[in-house]
Amino acid sequence: MGDREWTGSMSYADDIMASRSYNNVGSARAPMSTGNMMPPTNNAAAMSARTLPNFMSQAHSDKGSQIDGSPQRTPSERTAYNDGMIANDKPQGMHETVEDVEITGTRRTWACMTWGLTWWIPSPFLNWCGRMKRPDVRMAWREKVAICIIIFFIWCVLLFVIIGLGLVLCPKEYVWTLDDISGHNSPDDAYVALRGRVYDISEYINQKHGTSGYPATKELMMMYAGQDVNVSFPLSVRTACPSLVSAKTDPKYAMYLTVADINAMQTYPFTHKVGTLSSSKELSDQSFYSRYVLPTMNLFKKGDLVWDYDWVKSMHKDQGKYWRVINKEVFNMEDYFATVNSPVNTDDKWRFLNSHIENIFDDKGAGSTDVTDSWDRIPWGSREHQANYNCMKNLFYVGKIDDRQSVRCLFTNYMLLAFACVLMAIVLVKFLTALQFGNKRRPVPPSKFVVCQVPCYTEDEASLSKTIESLGGLDYDDKKKLIFLICDGNIVGSGNDRPTPRIVLDILGVDPEYDP
Repeated sequence: MGDREWTGSMSYADDIMASRSYNNVGSARAPMSTGNMMPPTNNAAAMSARTLPNFMSQAHSDKGSQIDGSPQRTPSERTAYNDGMIANDKPQGMHETVEDVEITGTRRTWACMTWGLTWWIPSPFLNWCGRMKRPDVRMAWREKVAICIIIFFIWCVLLFVIIGLGLVLCPKEYVWTLDDISGHNSPDDAYVALRGRVYDISEYINQKHGTSGYPATKELMMMYAGQDVNVSFPLSVRTACPSLVSAKTDPKYAMYLTVADINAMQTYPFTHKVGTLSSSKELSDQSFYSRYVLPTMNLFKKGDLVWDYDWVKSMHKDQGKYWRVINKEVFNMEDYFATVNSPVNTDDKWRFLNSHIENIFDDKGAGSTDVTDSWDRIPWGSREHQANYNCMKNLFYVGKIDDRQSVRCLFTNYMLLAFACVLMAIVLVKFLTALQFGNKRRPVPPSKFVVCQVPCYTEDEASLSKTIESLGGLDYDDKKKLIFLICDGNIVGSGNDRPTPRIVLDILGVDPEYDP
């Protein structure tokens, strides 16, 4: 650093190179405030002598006497002598030394990481506002800030894993099962399912509905609450599948599929079939469902109807129903096969779907419930594919597969459970290792130096004596054990007749005449 003053602004490079440690031990070149600079030495006695008060008095004398044969040097000579370690002649601590430490690769990596995290804090700011004149102090402060940033980042990652990861892997969906809907069957909470969608009709049932001759009262509409009302809103085949059924085949929109579930037809008091009520303008329109029903019901839409895959599989495998899954969408083609297999329907006009679709669904229970792969392998063009898909979506779609219990959605729960199991295993292992099943082996007395620091404030003599005696009885070598008593103020504690320092001195046997 040469003759540069520490009080000036330091560059980033100066802070990075400030990796020297300031301490009281080891072989080093000791900077003095004024006077003579001692040459480096490995003699411990000489090092101790240089820290004595008489040496300091000589170092601060005006005579500039020689010590250990070292001549007096000018400030520039002292700077050159210390090889850049001392930047100026400002006073240093009495026992402060500067030690050259080799910069390791790990240290360089950590310094680069520290600067990468704290580059936005300029060194002049720390110098002027933080009063951090020395580059090593600024670097130490940056390291602390870097550690705090790393801890904060780890905390954010953990918070994301606990809270955010589950929402990313399994976004929140507004879906209901048929069992969920069945619980919403009160006047203030009335839900219905229609062609795979869920609607809240709690407010709609209070509005005027129907015609003057056939009013739809609230009591009648409550019969729909909590139900799947597909049967009450039948669609003609030509309306649902205009690309597959031409006007020549069904000029009067009279082709309706046979309802396989007879009980469902008897559940509802009214069926919204086009042409059944001549006094109703809406029911006389062939686009009744798309023009009136859907726009109105979409105002009350809550979400999608979902089905458990195992339940759908049971309908296919165990009951022989025509329930299948295509791209996680559930289709119920019971009405289609009930129509084409009816003895009265011998005309091929009822087989309006692609023959490959019939083969996939009518597999006699041998195929998979999820027919996505078979669907994708059908050899058809894009227009024919879209026409058949739209027809099935309008007529046979009943909802989606409920994947809320899938591994993807439960992954974070499994992960947190695994972490909890690991923590419990660690606690169990530590508990088992702490058990003693035999005679307790006496540990080998440690050979290291130990310092026992005892802060004293307002304790009484009995407490202090017990503490000191217990520390004195520790299994450490008395020659390597130091008990350091700190009396925090000259205070007389409650119940004591002497200040705490006086009590400590009396316990240690110090002359009573000595005034602490």
